[in-house]
Parts: sequence; structure tokens; C-alpha cells
Amino acid sequence: MSKRILVAAVAAAAGAVAGAVLLSGVPASANAATPVPTAAAAAAVTTPALGDVIPSGFGDVVFYGVPVQLPRLPETTFGIMAGARDAAGGLTNLVATNETSGSDKAPGFHAVAAGMNVGGHDVPTFGYYYGPAAKITARIRGTVGVAHQARWSEDPNVVVFWFDPGVADPENLQAFDAAGTELPAGDTGVGHG
Repeated sequence: MSKRILVAAVAAAAGAVAGAVLLSGVPASANAATPVPTAAAAAAVTTPALGDVIPSGFGDVVFYGVPVQLPRLPETTFGIMAGARDAAGGLTNLVATNETSGSDKAPGFHAVAAGMNVGGHDVPTFGYYYGPAAKITARIRGTVGVAHQARWSEDPNVVVFWFDPGVADPENLQAFDAAGTELPAGDTGVGHG
């Protein structure tokens, strides 16, 4: 399974407002080049939130589901968006990831995106796990870190997870059920894009 960044906010010229831009179909992986925005997607895109908005606990950054409807991805119906919530409760899309190969509901990790700064917002490394993950860990610079996580209200089998902002890419992602049994890995690669 691979992942790609579907939507990312980009800062326009000095003083301009950040808007969401649909990216090309270039897979986002540690070895992939940064995707280039398509010409047709230069305008701002508003993507509706699916389900409850999940606060990250870090400033105004939040996570929420977004619909994905692309004919070339028939088994992908949703992605996870990192966004920013303003004081009035409005949402600004920052960056989203989604599955690009196979089912978005196959057991394991999906769509893990590296942390980045988008429009002045520190978006941490995030993604989702499909299955009964009660604890998600990774090796970060030689120590084991535990991810923050929350179940998605639209599908309780989807566990959205994220690490603290500014940490190095997590390695050796692992998920465990409530009894401490390791769960299937899926795609543990971290995408950059």
C-alpha cells in the first residue's frame, strides 16, 4: 500500500491567504519528489469535514475525515485532513493523506504523512490505522515514542494518530490491541510531499 498527499495548503505571495491546492497523483514517499500542484487546482478548495473534528492538543491544529472520490482509486473513499480551527470554529484545510493502492480499510497503517509547517501551522506526523489499535508506538531518534490517537466518529475502526510536532520521522511503527498483542503493520512508510 502506498499513500499520497491529496490536498495541501500553500502560502501564496506575501500577505496572501493560504488556500488548499489539489496535488498531482505523484505518490508521497520518502524517496518521491515533492508533488507539483496542477494548474487547474490553483483556486482554493473547501473540503467538507466527515465526522467529528479531532483536536490535536497542539495549538489550533485538528484532524478530520474528508471524502475522496477519484475513479482511479475505487477502493479509497476517505482521507484524513490536518487542518486549523479558528476562534469562531471555522476550519482551514492544511494537508491531507489518503490510500492510493488497494483498500483504505485493509488492516494496518495507512497514509502516514511526515510533519511539516504549512502556512505557519506546525502539522505533526500523522496518519491512520485501520483496526483495533489501542496503542501506537514508533522509534524516534533511538527512543520509543507513543502516538496520540483518537477513533474517527464515522468509522470506529479508523484510528487517527499523530506524534508531537517537530519530532523526527517515526520508524518501526507498531500498533497493539487492548491486550498488548501486536497488530498487522500495513504500510508503515512515512510520506513526504
